[in-house]
Amino acid sequence: MSKTSGLQNIFRILLGVMMILPGIGHLTFQRTEFLAQVPSWLPDNPALLDFIVVASGIVEILLGLALIFVTKHKAKVGIALAIFYVLVFPGNLSQYTNGIDAFGLDTDLKRLIRLFFQPILILWALWSTGAITYLKHRRKEKREAKSISFYEFEALDISGKPVQMESFRGKLVVVVNTASKCGLTPQYEGLETLYQKYKSQGLVILGFPCNQFGNQEPGDAETITEFCQLNYGVTFPMFFKINVNGEDAHPIFKFLKARLGGILSSDIKWNFTKFIIDRNGTPIKRFAPFTKPEAMEEFIKSQL
Repeated sequence: MSKTSGLQNIFRILLGVMMILPGIGHLTFQRTEFLAQVPSWLPDNPALLDFIVVASGIVEILLGLALIFVTKHKAKVGIALAIFYVLVFPGNLSQYTNGIDAFGLDTDLKRLIRLFFQPILILWALWSTGAITYLKHRRKEKREAKSISFYEFEALDISGKPVQMESFRGKLVVVVNTASKCGLTPQYEGLETLYQKYKSQGLVILGFPCNQFGNQEPGDAETITEFCQLNYGVTFPMFFKINVNGEDAHPIFKFLKARLGGILSSDIKWNFTKFIIDRNGTPIKRFAPFTKPEAMEEFIKSQL
């Protein structure tokens, strides 16, 4: 969670309220005025234009509520809001260029002032939520991740013994965060099948139990080991339970997320996110939790 000052929190909540009010206006008393500023280059379809106004109003209300109440991920909310402001900017531009009288903006000067207020709102959203600091931190992590190798890390195996990633040099490595009580837990079977099929060609799969998603890995090391072996016959290396998100995330996952991150967030979204590291120790592919191991096979074969 990005740390923000009391002043930032006040401005964040104020911005949230400022988002909710016009969002309500989209749906009720200012509906006509919002319709008037829809860009003229959009199709002249009343139903479509009304849908755009209603949808943007709902999004504004949701973003406003998120600004106020979603404190754990406020930086990501700030980034989402900044993107929203960029997306609605054409409407403000259309109001200015077409001289549309709406919201009491009945002169070109007033419409121009509103036009230039948009960048201020973007900065407001990013600053008050700590998103600027968050983005700087992500950039720093990416820069540092480029200067180190996967082989420099170590982790405790499921029995508590330190394992150097150097021991997997020259192999194609799949790193996956696992859980025993998840709807995706049957992926253990697919992962084990891949391991048995290609381990002789240099494939190794490293499983890292994690309890950060719905508390779906509550057991201790012994329980996890017994579950994996009895239910899915897992023989690939399993490691000690770790965190994959947050400040105390394991360094391996910080490294992998920095090298193979997302657009808004590099965080692991759920259990069974799969990372592939090539034979030179370079992370080359990230597969989503719902991507089954079977769907990874062709890519794995191309890298062996």
